[in-house]
Parts: sequence; C-alpha cells; structure tokens
Amino acid sequence: MERDGEIFQYIERKKSEEPESPRNREAVVTTHSLSSYPDSLQKKVTLLKHFRNYLVEQQKKSEGDASLEPAGPDENFVFIKKWVRTKHAILFRLSNQTIQIVFYDQSEILLTPDERYITYVDKQCNRRTWNFDDTLVGNNPEFAKRLRYTREIMSQLLTGNRK
Repeated sequence: MERDGEIFQYIERKKSEEPESPRNREAVVTTHSLSSYPDSLQKKVTLLKHFRNYLVEQQKKSEGDASLEPAGPDENFVFIKKWVRTKHAILFRLSNQTIQIVFYDQSEILLTPDERYITYVDKQCNRRTWNFDDTLVGNNPEFAKRLRYTREIMSQLLTGNRK
C-alpha cells in the first residue's frame, strides 16, 4: 500500500508455463485503490484496511518519530513477503530484505538487508541503532534476550525446523 493509504498493489503468484522458470511461478502485479478493486479481493482488502488502521494507531501512540510522507510515483512499494507468528513475537520479512521482529510487549528488532545495522526499540519506544561491528549487547539484558530469540527463530526458519 502506498503511504497515502489509498493505492495498493496486489501481487499474485501464478504458475508459469515455462518449466525452467525459478520455482515455476511468476508474479502478476495489479494496482488498485481502496475504493475500486475486483470483487475477488474483497476479503484481502478488508484485512488490508484493518492492518492499515492498526499501524496508524501504533504510529499515533509513538508520535515523535518522523511522520510518514506520501511516496512518490517512482518509489517501489515495500511489502511483507513472509510473516511468522511465534510464541513471543511476529517476524516479518519485507520485500526490501529487511527483517522486523515485533515482540508482544511492543519491543522490536530490525535487521537491515546488508547485515550492517541492527535497531532495537524497547517497551518505552526508545530506539537505538548499532553497527554490527559494535558490541551490541553491552549491559542491556532485555535486548540480549530478544536478540537470542531472534537468532533462534531465524535459524529455525532457515533450516525448516520450526517448533
């Protein structure tokens, strides 16, 4: 969904007719507005609206961060490619390769795709970003615990051994 909250892209994976294509799937991307979309997307649009409203409420709670400005027409959409709900958190893998882990106590960990930075948002919405070369854990046991959990969940996802 664009930042203005009206335009969204629907990405559907369809079987490719070319047997040598990766995973035999091709992405079909269509663009719609929340006021004009095919009937077949009704349930998905309803979920999208609920998710958008939740994120807007969360942003209002943590005002102080820079507010979102509308995306320009040439900016790429960033979207959730995969998500996993666990006992303690929800993990999101975004299309720009960022990993976001949102813990149920409202703390978060963000991992950049180039593996150079890690951001931790604590329960009080205090945000801190470190370079992976820094001593990350230091004297913050809450961050250390969440970082261990993040590593454990990602390892399970990569090896396919999800508990």
